[in-house]
Amino acid sequence: MEIVRRFIDTMQRSFEAYWENPRSIAAAVEADDVWPEYREALTYLDPEFEWKTAFLGETHRGYLQTAKVWDDYLRWAEDYRSGLDEVKEGGDGRVYAVIALAGQAKAGGAPMDARFFDVFTLREGRIVRLEEYTNRDQALEAAGLSE
Repeated sequence: MEIVRRFIDTMQRSFEAYWENPRSIAAAVEADDVWPEYREALTYLDPEFEWKTAFLGETHRGYLQTAKVWDDYLRWAEDYRSGLDEVKEGGDGRVYAVIALAGQAKAGGAPMDARFFDVFTLREGRIVRLEEYTNRDQALEAAGLSE
């Protein structure tokens, strides 16, 4: 659980740094020129990290593919932040977490306030997979914590 806590904290600091100087995360990864906070976030991830997104329903692998997803998400945003609302140890190296997302859209300035229910899979002290859910019960079940 502590690795997930640190990762989410580091991602929050990474978003703060990003908004000071927005630029393509994928281009920064390709050029090995990411800001220190994002570089620290990558230390918690396996290089072949997999991210199964809730809305796209796709699985993206590796630092570059996941950076491209962030670029797509952040393209519409004026601001975007994440935080950890809840975390529980699951079974078989899985961690259940409730992630709070807040932001502001560029077009029309509509605010964003959402919760994702995430299942992180860890191996040898690194996050190897993240599965996002919009349904709490499905995420708890996937983490081995169904009630």
